[in-house]
Amino acid sequence: MISHPRFSARAAAAAIFFGNGFGIGTWAAQLPRFKDALSLSDGQISFALLAFGLGAVVLMPVVGWLSGLLGSRTTVLAAAFGFAVTLFLPGIAPNLPLLIVASLLAGACNGAMDVSMNTNAAAVEREWGSPIMSSFHAFFSLGGLLGATASGLMIKADLGVVATLAVSCSAMALLFLAASARVLHEGKAEEGHAFAWPRGAILGLAIMTLMCFLIEGALVDWSAIYLQTVAGASLDMAAAGFAAFSLTMTACRLLGDAVVHKFGRVRTIVMGAALAGCGLALALALPTPSVVILGFAIMGLGLANVVPVLFSAATQVKGIPPGIGVAMVATFGYAGLLFGPPFIGFGGDAVGLRAALSVLVLLALAVMLMARRVVSSFA
Repeated sequence: MISHPRFSARAAAAAIFFGNGFGIGTWAAQLPRFKDALSLSDGQISFALLAFGLGAVVLMPVVGWLSGLLGSRTTVLAAAFGFAVTLFLPGIAPNLPLLIVASLLAGACNGAMDVSMNTNAAAVEREWGSPIMSSFHAFFSLGGLLGATASGLMIKADLGVVATLAVSCSAMALLFLAASARVLHEGKAEEGHAFAWPRGAILGLAIMTLMCFLIEGALVDWSAIYLQTVAGASLDMAAAGFAAFSLTMTACRLLGDAVVHKFGRVRTIVMGAALAGCGLALALALPTPSVVILGFAIMGLGLANVVPVLFSAATQVKGIPPGIGVAMVATFGYAGLLFGPPFIGFGGDAVGLRAALSVLVLLALAVMLMARRVVSSFA
């Protein structure tokens, strides 16, 4: 029977994941308003997007080390409140250089949250005694959907960008404050050594995470464009592809713990990568709006539980503190998010978008083939 303190720690970790997702949904929904407020071009706003991602990549290794040195409870709460504060800053930036600085700070706090909350969730999972990592990532996905929805409703109500961010960031801070007393304090790691380049088993996990995030990042940025320019969807229908992907990913993550418990980590990754590859292959082979949307929905089902399993496995590599392990795979993952979309863009210019996206099918196949060799020792 699960004791009350363990349940409270699990609820607190879920709240942290939800709050982080809510912040990301808020950020995404406000980007067009940042662009309009400062009269920026697509290229100029891209600098803010790049700064957000770079901030995360730069700080992640440091936070992995700090999580081992101080314990993940300290780092996750510091990062959470930092994210709630810094996410407000882009809304008051008066020009592009300061928007880039504000985005860099918000991205750094988001990256710090990513590492520390996954490290803490892994500790909760160990205390719980069965796979529960997917449920935490489900709360992140749910938070993202609700964050974007709440921002949309405030925009519809003619609330300005500063007021919208003030409401959203205050709500995040209150949620983190409510959860803070129940966040699991798992103690400091015996070894708090700094980040090192991944090697051995952890390198395999990091590469698999990079490929999964590259696939996801490419889908986020190119799904609507593919639907409109290749599949011939209308502008309003073009957003349905990513919506379908997000909805199936959230739903599957809610059921993901049962899937991992039944099939194990290796088969969960194999089946998930196979589904993702088949979904994208379907969307590429039959580029009509309804089929493409269905293909993207299948991709969401497939990718949903792969990354949670990889993060969980990264905390169990012998000789590497959990925070360092998460930092390694998360840093590689964010690199995939950063460089995946431009890779597809340049490839699309050279050989066409449809052909460029087909590379992602090969990456899904590679994840599937690597699963048994890399993850089996942690299963």
